[in-house]
Amino acid sequence: MGLMDMLRAALPWSGRGSGPIEASRLLDVPSGDNYRDLGGYPTPYGPTAYRRFVRAGSTSSLTRADLARLEEYGVSQVLDLRSRFEDPRLTDRFVREPEVIWLNVPLFDYDLSDPKLSGTPTPAGNYLIDGYVTMVSNRDAIRQIFEFCAQTPPGRATLFHCAAGMDRTGMTAMLLLGLAEVPRKHIVADYLYSFAPVEEVDAVVFGGREPRVVPGSWNPLPSRRQAVEFMLDRVEEGYGTTRAYLEACGLSGVCLDTVRGMLVGSTDQDEAPER
Repeated sequence: MGLMDMLRAALPWSGRGSGPIEASRLLDVPSGDNYRDLGGYPTPYGPTAYRRFVRAGSTSSLTRADLARLEEYGVSQVLDLRSRFEDPRLTDRFVREPEVIWLNVPLFDYDLSDPKLSGTPTPAGNYLIDGYVTMVSNRDAIRQIFEFCAQTPPGRATLFHCAAGMDRTGMTAMLLLGLAEVPRKHIVADYLYSFAPVEEVDAVVFGGREPRVVPGSWNPLPSRRQAVEFMLDRVEEGYGTTRAYLEACGLSGVCLDTVRGMLVGSTDQDEAPER
């Protein structure tokens, strides 16, 4: 069994149907995994807009039908966060889509969600944290990511992904939502939705329930929550705000205002889909 087969077997939404792609924040993409819109999160300025930023797992298995559905949904830019040894130009299905602008910005050297790596011990006891610190320390990559996002055409969306849509994608989503001033608990929840059903994550993050420990799990919820909380603390303690951190990465105020405006802007197309 390959890595993607193991991921499909483990993810909480494996086996979902082929209903409307926009039925909820969790997009229905039968040939892909972990496709979610960043719309609908609260901010001081209203909810984040739908159809602006889509986070995802690998695109390598997408069918022609799902490629077309994602483009119809609004995807016109694709940001591949994988490393060059993962052959992104050969394996990303969007590379040869003539109507889609594609860019590869390697954020980290390997996939932290590989089950073969997740048991590797670290001095801190949480192997994820070292990897996340390395990602967020990659200022040149972060600058390229946000400059690309700022180029999203009006009324269109940028899809960003790695191998599983969990770690490299998760850190990118954390920064996008932080720039929009989404409350911390919702940022934590967005990250954790990759590892447990929505109901379970909401009970943990918003209801105070202790994270369920699954014996032998290669993605234990407690260590995942510890990792994202640590990274949010690191940004806040080091820079005060996500915007200040992004400015330290060399991003201009115009660029950041543009990306933030996409997330908190409001047009008819941005309205949340019917639940």
